[in-house]
Amino acid sequence: MQLRVLTWNVRKAGVASPAWSIMQQLDADIMLLQEVGRIPDTIKSQYAICQKTPLRKNGQPQIFSTAVLAKEGIVKEQPLHSAYDWVNKELALFSGNLVACEVQLNGFPSMNVMSVYSPPWPVNSERISGINTAPVQLTLNSQVWCTELLWAVLSNSYCHASPWLVGGDFNSSVTFDYMWKGGPRGNQEIIDRMQALGFKECLCMYMGGLTPTYKNVSNGKVIHQIDHLYANYHLYPHLTKAVTGNNFSVFENSISDHLPIISDFELADY
Repeated sequence: MQLRVLTWNVRKAGVASPAWSIMQQLDADIMLLQEVGRIPDTIKSQYAICQKTPLRKNGQPQIFSTAVLAKEGIVKEQPLHSAYDWVNKELALFSGNLVACEVQLNGFPSMNVMSVYSPPWPVNSERISGINTAPVQLTLNSQVWCTELLWAVLSNSYCHASPWLVGGDFNSSVTFDYMWKGGPRGNQEIIDRMQALGFKECLCMYMGGLTPTYKNVSNGKVIHQIDHLYANYHLYPHLTKAVTGNNFSVFENSISDHLPIISDFELADY
C-alpha cells in the first residue's frame, strides 16, 4: 500500500488560495503544513486536523498556524519532552512551531508525525542565561534555535520505538554554511545529527543531494533547500519517491515562496 506524505509552507493560504487545489490533486494521506491561514471546508471534510498557533518573536500570536492533516484518523496529539528541563520550558513557548500527532490510517501502521515551523530567530538568550546549553546546542552556532529543541525531543528513546515522520520549514539549508559571511553556522550539522538519530532526509536521499525548495523574496533566486522531510529507520527503507511540486506553477503564480515536498512510501511489506 502506498502512503503519500506532503509537507509545505503555504504562505498564509486562506480558503481561496490555489494551494488547496494543488493539495487536493496531490491527494496526500498526511499533510504537514506551515503558515496556514484558513483551511477550506472541502479540506476539513477530508482530513482530521491538528493545528496550533506559533508565537512571534515578541510573544504575540502569529496570524497563521502550523498543522497536521491526516485522512481518517489522528489518534491524539503527541506531547513533546526532552531530558532537559530548560528545553521543556522552551517547548511550551514553541508549542505552535512543533506540532506532533499519533496518526492511524486505515491499513497502515500507527505512526507519529510532526509539522515543523522553525522561526528565523533563536531562543531568547535571556531566558537561558546561565544554563549549560552545550549538550543541545550546535557546535558551530553560538545560539540555540528551534531545530535544536526538536533534536532534543527526538533524542528521547520513545522516538526510536515507532515510525516517525518529521517535516516542514526548518529555515535551515546547507547552502547557508558556505554562502553567508562568517563561515559554517551548523546547518549541515542539523542534518548530520538527525541522521545520527536514525532519520534520513527524504528529498536529498531520493534526489541524490540538495534540491532547492525556496524562492528568495528579495532577489528571486531559487538555491536554498530550507524545507525538509525526515523519516526514521522504520519508514525510510520504504521510500519510493520524493520530489518537489511544480516550480513554475507555485512560484510564477505567487502561490507560495516554498515548494511542497511530496514523498511516497510503499508499506505493503512493512
